[in-house]
Amino acid sequence: MNNVRGWTRRRGPGARPDRAGYARLFAQDRAAPHWAYDYADRLARRHPADHRILIQTSMSPSGTFHIGNLRDTICAHLVHRALVRTGRRSAVLLSFDDFDPFRQSQAVAGTELAPYGGRPLALARERSTAICRTYLRALKDLGICPPDADPDGRMPVGAAWETHYQWERYTSGTYRGIQRRYVRHADRLAALLGVEDPRRLFAVYCQQCGRNTTTIHELRPDQVRYDCRSCGAFVTTEVMECVKPSWALDWTLRVAYEHIDCEPAGQDHCSSGSTMDRTQPIYDRFLGSDQPVIVPYGLIRQPGQRQKISGSRAGGLAPDDLLRVMPPTMILWLYARPNCLSDMRLGLDRGSVLAAYAGYDRFLSRVPVAPRARKLYELLTDTPVPDGPPLPSIRRVLGLLHATLYDAGRVLDELAAAAPAADRAALAERVRHALAWVSGPGRGTSWLHGPAPAGPGTALLAGGLAGRWDRARHAALLGALFGVASGPPLRRLLDAFTEAEVVDAVTAFDSTGARPLLRRVTDRLDAVSVTGGSRAR
Repeated sequence: MNNVRGWTRRRGPGARPDRAGYARLFAQDRAAPHWAYDYADRLARRHPADHRILIQTSMSPSGTFHIGNLRDTICAHLVHRALVRTGRRSAVLLSFDDFDPFRQSQAVAGTELAPYGGRPLALARERSTAICRTYLRALKDLGICPPDADPDGRMPVGAAWETHYQWERYTSGTYRGIQRRYVRHADRLAALLGVEDPRRLFAVYCQQCGRNTTTIHELRPDQVRYDCRSCGAFVTTEVMECVKPSWALDWTLRVAYEHIDCEPAGQDHCSSGSTMDRTQPIYDRFLGSDQPVIVPYGLIRQPGQRQKISGSRAGGLAPDDLLRVMPPTMILWLYARPNCLSDMRLGLDRGSVLAAYAGYDRFLSRVPVAPRARKLYELLTDTPVPDGPPLPSIRRVLGLLHATLYDAGRVLDELAAAAPAADRAALAERVRHALAWVSGPGRGTSWLHGPAPAGPGTALLAGGLAGRWDRARHAALLGALFGVASGPPLRRLLDAFTEAEVVDAVTAFDSTGARPLLRRVTDRLDAVSVTGGSRAR
């Protein structure tokens, strides 16, 4: 039976050891209604009916968490949802690996990080806390982290959500007993991992300068002796909390102590010779337990990029970037739609956004009539299946925003008048997301960024707005008002501004080159961009 917060988890009488090897990591039952149900079924068959199945998602706050990190957590969330929907007890453990060291390359890249090279990420406390809390807020907005969790993601013991900070776990002595066990059997662990020198399986944070630039001379369960290349200290200490196992050992240690049953992992961690492959002997011949059920997932790249996204290098999209322009259920659908084994491309360019919304709308239309679509929808949300008319396409909403000079209220009123039975709250959400996109990542698609007119528009309105309006005169008007050759028709301009305002704006341009109406429109877009648009709350 399982120990409570113990070290080993013996196979129960109904458990079936999975010894088929590395290749089985990528095997799936394609007859399952969704891949999350396949992994949930494996877990349900492995554990007794009253067992609380714990799924870990872990990441290091070395930089801003990005949409690649989000795939790890969404995979855990979907398997958890599948277990709950099949009547099993389950929980998600989000583990922040802030006991990992700052890379020296990061420390030399920014002066504010210079003192932290080689030290635990948690020591840059303000930075680490901000990174983790931002991610937790996004997970709350997505409906993954419970809304009643505190800002650090903590919940009462026994809840279906846990958040751990590995700096706290190690330095508080939580793992002291199992750390000593691992040190005591370092020779055996090294042999299982094919490592010649057992001391290479551990690192020590220097007690004098805090860096991991140490060389271990002696390692025993009750004592470690090392010297530090940074500060020159030569130390013998009984404090085991400063001893950090290598990643392979650290993972198995936490799995054994926390009783982790399942964990998503990127395919780079599941390849031949990777952590998931090399640590199998530790479970089989040292811990005497099954390796957790692994949910391998593919890489996420942004359009036009070959490398995977890296938070420490910066520049990748963050979960908040998606939340500003898409509803939470749609974001979950984007991650859940492909097989978890497949690589994905996610971007906020015009083509990607239009395609994503079109695909999501088609999915919603199939939910009431297609069993597999309904099964997927039930994994994404507890909201009842929409039964009203479909929402207007994002292409139409964007067209109206451009035509109305980005007046979201006017667009909403027009859409509601055209479809009185539509859910006005859902309409408003789509308009807000569309406006957030065109004011942010889609700013370059605005007619405000169109080509300039061929010639000047002086003496344009000597007779006011009366007279015939052909294409040339309209282009001259737009050139005077906004510096572009094409844009909204005159009737839309007069919906947004009074005739006197238009005439005065042309006069101002003829006199001084000023464009006051352009400023009013760009200020409207800037206000949306600065406030983050329509991020869910």
